[in-house]
Amino acid sequence: MLKIIWQTEEIPEEMANLQLETLSLYDNSLKGPVPLFLFNMTYLKVMDLSKNELYGSLPDNICQSLPVIQEMYFGLNQFSGPIPSKFGTCKELGILSLGDNSFSGGVPQSIGNLTKLRELYLGNNKLTEYES
Repeated sequence: MLKIIWQTEEIPEEMANLQLETLSLYDNSLKGPVPLFLFNMTYLKVMDLSKNELYGSLPDNICQSLPVIQEMYFGLNQFSGPIPSKFGTCKELGILSLGDNSFSGGVPQSIGNLTKLRELYLGNNKLTEYES
């Protein structure tokens, strides 16, 4: 597990070389879009990026290189755009927190494929419907 508290606004690219199972960057005043290298950490089980100032959209193929991800926390940021439709490919995902952002559009139907999902947080977004 790596829990980091530092005084920078960016996530250092060197983190891509770490074989972490847990990455907690909660409440670090991080700013900007989430670097794509974070979604290539193949050993990662828990990713917590909540309570920062991250913005932009999440990649649609979000789980392609996160085969064992179990918990994802993106709440309390400024993410926008649609919720990635490929969340349904995160077969081990038990907790998904997307609340308190600006996601828009519908909730992807693929989320219904997450048979291990125990907790889903979507509140305080701009969601309009369940995608068919």
